[in-house]
Amino acid sequence: MEAISTEQLFYLYGLIPAKEVEERPLDAIQGIDDKHEIYTRQLGEVLAVMCRLDAEEYSEAAIEEKMNDMEWLKTKAYHHHETLATLHESYTLVPLKFCTIYKSEENLALTIEQQESKITSLFAELAHKEEWNLKIYCEDEKIKEEIMNHSPAIKEREEEIAALSPGRQFFEKKKLKNLIDQETTEAKRKSCDIIHEQLGHHCSDSAVKKNWSQEMTGRKQDMNWNGVYLIPKEKREEFIQELQRLKESHTDTGFTMEYTGPWPCYYFANL
Repeated sequence: MEAISTEQLFYLYGLIPAKEVEERPLDAIQGIDDKHEIYTRQLGEVLAVMCRLDAEEYSEAAIEEKMNDMEWLKTKAYHHHETLATLHESYTLVPLKFCTIYKSEENLALTIEQQESKITSLFAELAHKEEWNLKIYCEDEKIKEEIMNHSPAIKEREEEIAALSPGRQFFEKKKLKNLIDQETTEAKRKSCDIIHEQLGHHCSDSAVKKNWSQEMTGRKQDMNWNGVYLIPKEKREEFIQELQRLKESHTDTGFTMEYTGPWPCYYFANL
């Protein structure tokens, strides 16, 4: 008869204040392996939300192999996010990254004990807040056209070039093209800075993340801005209205604004 492995690992979803669960017990949620239910372990003022895993099925080597299975990856990552979103609806949550796995509860307890003061500070910062994301894409040709049609400096330079000999025109046109490219880059940066500043009046914190490549976005437009915003839940509608106003004001200007949320505080709760 084949022996059944009893060795286990521990999958950590996130951390919530223990006192909040005392007031509202956690509902039953199926774990990421579809075998074990999620449970909690209290460590001081912190409650770890976790589930047990079979050590052989979710070993480091097994996980590395599973990461090449896009269907498995998509399903499990979706479960992780949906579980965190459910927790975030009811509790102050410090979400952990996908596939945060500990070899023992003792290792987990030691990690939390070492960072307990930082975690409890995060609880205070994130209470009743949610995360929103804004990505801004730009159509360079449309912005260049706007600059060429309305920039006095560009028009003056074009007139000067027109009066030159054909040989001189060739080199001066190359310089002009570089100037237009520079002004386009500056116009994009300035517009995005203004949008970010205006949104800052409606949030508790904000940051700018690295732009994604066209390969990642699947779009022909370049991503020119990737902003993240920490919003008090009671200000959600106010924030969305401001996003809509800014989006409408940039219609037909070459800027496309896409915002998503509310999310658990992935960025601002990073341990």
